[in-house]
Amino acid sequence: MKIKKVACALLIKNWKLLLQKRKWISKYWEEWSFFWWKIEEWENSKGALIREINEELQFDINNWEIKYLWEVVHYLKDLDLEYHRFLYLIKIPDDINNFNDKEWSWSYFFDLNQVLDLKFNTKIDVEILQLKNNL
Repeated sequence: MKIKKVACALLIKNWKLLLQKRKWISKYWEEWSFFWWKIEEWENSKGALIREINEELQFDINNWEIKYLWEVVHYLKDLDLEYHRFLYLIKIPDDINNFNDKEWSWSYFFDLNQVLDLKFNTKIDVEILQLKNNL
């Protein structure tokens, strides 16, 4: 079984979650996704998160509020894949209103209640959305 490790950003602003529309670029059949990036062998999960958000969204998040939540492991048996997500909650500062998504996906803010109706690639994603009770 292959192992894939990714840093996953739950980007929150004014009680809304920023999500990527991935329907046309998806590898795992999801329509929506949190922002996530592969962790290179030479870096830790937080380092991957900081590097990729800078590269893909053009933000330097070193001074933003970043909270490590937990690691989620799930299995995609049909792909022979063990999938590790290192989840971070990141609060987008009030003065940030524009961003540039370099992954050619469309990104939108959703009220946390709206997110529960979207199609993600695993049940785990929906369970993660229970975070609103912890915010």
